[in-house]
Amino acid sequence: MANSTRKTTLIALLSAFCVIGRLGLLSLPNVQPITVVVIWITLELGLLYGVAIGSISILISNLLVSMGPWTLYQMVSFALVCVCALLLRPLWRKRKQFPRLAWIVFPIFAGLMGYLYGFIISIFWVFSMPGLNFWIYYLNGVLFDTYHAIGNIVFWILLIPLFEKLNPFKMLQK
Repeated sequence: MANSTRKTTLIALLSAFCVIGRLGLLSLPNVQPITVVVIWITLELGLLYGVAIGSISILISNLLVSMGPWTLYQMVSFALVCVCALLLRPLWRKRKQFPRLAWIVFPIFAGLMGYLYGFIISIFWVFSMPGLNFWIYYLNGVLFDTYHAIGNIVFWILLIPLFEKLNPFKMLQK
């Protein structure tokens, strides 16, 4: 199997996991595994993979749930989360040297990305709907951002050790 086919397969599998995770948790507002998966994949493979998985996951799940201008806002928000994750990539590569630090920094980072995601979405909504007061709109959504942040921390603690044991990247090395 060609390496490009393996990369495409990995993106498709992780995107499908994100879509299923998002759809399966619709009853819990803003709790979904997409953020953690795009952070992790960005840390492991780079920005392009994170943005691809985030965008594909949002596009497919919104086709099934509801499509609107927020789909683009969500894609851009996940891309910015990936850019932030890229900044921590050097620390991620040294996580085996500092395991305790990694188990503190990365779950907290994942939680903070839940707040950043909500902040970015709020900025887009305020610009697209003139007359909205940003701070009132944003503060009304902080509880949902908190759900997202807590979900990210829990998903990080549960999923990342599992993903690391499964090591989906070994198929890229063949």
